Amino acid sequence: MKQSKAPSPNSGQTVALTGATGFLGKHIVEQYVNAGFKINALTRSPKTNTDQITWVEGDLDDTKALNNLCKSANIVVHCAGLTKALNRNTFFDVNLGGTKNLLKAAKSNEVDRFILISSLAAREPQISNYGASKNAAEGALKSGKWPFRWTIVRPPAIYGPHDMEILKIFKSSRFGFLPAPGSAKNRFSMIHVADLAEAIRKLPDTGYNNDIVELDDGKAGGYRLQDISEAVFKIDGKRPRIVPVPFPVLAFLGIFSDLFAQISRKPSMLTLSSAYHLSHPDWAIKNSRRPVIPDYSPRFSLEAGLQNTLEWYRQNGHL
Repeated sequence: MKQSKAPSPNSGQTVALTGATGFLGKHIVEQYVNAGFKINALTRSPKTNTDQITWVEGDLDDTKALNNLCKSANIVVHCAGLTKALNRNTFFDVNLGGTKNLLKAAKSNEVDRFILISSLAAREPQISNYGASKNAAEGALKSGKWPFRWTIVRPPAIYGPHDMEILKIFKSSRFGFLPAPGSAKNRFSMIHVADLAEAIRKLPDTGYNNDIVELDDGKAGGYRLQDISEAVFKIDGKRPRIVPVPFPVLAFLGIFSDLFAQISRKPSMLTLSSAYHLSHPDWAIKNSRRPVIPDYSPRFSLEAGLQNTLEWYRQNGHL
């Protein structure tokens, strides 16, 4: 006689997720679905529901949609936010204002846990408008009196399938060089998106309550661009030369790019503000903030992660 499949231990748990259609959000959805959770996912455009995913149409300004999103949810994962905008106010309107709106909805619906996906940029709010807005969002969570436990997650550079930023590195390497903003000595941490999504899913099982954690692939001290160059050589057979781009040059390009963005009304990733961010010498995570998560360790080393990403680019016609 055929045995029925045992129900998942998480089948009664519901996650309210913002940013579900974005780069990281897609992988978070996959993690929770595979673990047997139900998901209420915020979306700007209509989507078809499944047995496990209920799409809630709306945005971070829509209080009714946010209440529907959090209804019956045990966990809220706030992944949505702006990484580029035409001005500082727009960053704050979405990254701070949207977080405040979601916090109110989470409180009203008595969720158990709130996970805010922030950024290492929040450590240095004076450097960029983006970092300042993420720091302000963290402040809104830390300063409130909430009935739920919360955790702030500060990822470093995230890469993997569906990411278009690391694609620029592979394309540059085809021309034999990698630009180094500010200095080739700058350090930065990295994490594959699948590892980050898994860590986020398992965080509620830890004791990191009302705390800030920083996640990476386990490489203490982070990387320099030379490490990226060597990894690209091992997997793609090309060793690109590191070409430093001094801050004054990057700042000039940022001012020009920002001016064009204002004229076209289309935000650019490179602005004077982001030039300061890109040139910062240390975007490596702090070991003291690296969490210990039960039954979790990063699966992707830098080389393995870049190989996985490169294969996805090739399969999808990007290279």
